Amino acid sequence: MSLPLLPVPGYTDFSLRKGGAPFRTGSPFDTQMLAQFRLTGDVSPLFPYINAVADSSSLLEKPRFIRFVLDGVCCGLYPDHGIAGAFASRDQALGFLDRLLAFLNDLGRRQDELQPNYKSWNPVPVLDIFRLLPRTNCRSCGYPSCLAFAAALSRQRTSPRRCPGFSSPISTQAVYPVHDKFGNLLSTVTLELDLSPPGRRPAAAEPSSPKKVAAQRDDYLAAPLTGRELEVLRLLVQGATNGEISSSLQISRHTVKSHVIHIFNKLGVNDRTQAAVRALQQELV
Repeated sequence: MSLPLLPVPGYTDFSLRKGGAPFRTGSPFDTQMLAQFRLTGDVSPLFPYINAVADSSSLLEKPRFIRFVLDGVCCGLYPDHGIAGAFASRDQALGFLDRLLAFLNDLGRRQDELQPNYKSWNPVPVLDIFRLLPRTNCRSCGYPSCLAFAAALSRQRTSPRRCPGFSSPISTQAVYPVHDKFGNLLSTVTLELDLSPPGRRPAAAEPSSPKKVAAQRDDYLAAPLTGRELEVLRLLVQGATNGEISSSLQISRHTVKSHVIHIFNKLGVNDRTQAAVRALQQELV
């Protein structure tokens, strides 16, 4: 079934201003110009198709906006206006706007051949992500600091898997699209995904060896606890401070702090009380 053709309007209120390419400051394009224009209709129905085919596309829901690169030019479209750049002259900018409208018209004609991409980007504040990190600046992720990694993750330029100490999620969700008969997005349905292990612990029909029991317990963790981390955890459950743990195990306070951070990350908790509760629940001590 053919989809209804999405109308692509023209543009009005064209203007140029000095400045760099969109969404970038202090760039080599500061001497060039940014084009601004108003559209004569709503182009937001085309955003999922742009998101499916354009380079470096990012779709935002609030506000409704899409950023992408076309022929090496960075573009940003709202439903009824847009920006693009950077350009060296008025003629270059006008020529590109003709190219942009041709691109949008082509998508409108080919929408029944294309699979729209409704995935949107909802940036998380950098400091919120930073709070999830071990803040050791270990550089295992390839970035010079935990803050730099958090900034890159906020812009979806890296993955949480790159950080060995990233907190484990307590839940995750999958968002599924609901379409009409023409393939237009009507709504979404969000389902909570079960992160628990696929199996359950077998009933204790017979005594298990200590190694086997430890392996079963480790299956419930993001990563197994080392022998030293288990020693620290036992003292932590007893209410010992870092200084007391340091004296008991004859290790430095800095080492104790490092062990505690790793324990928190592996147990998926944020403080000592949660760690103690999780340890008792999973029979780790």
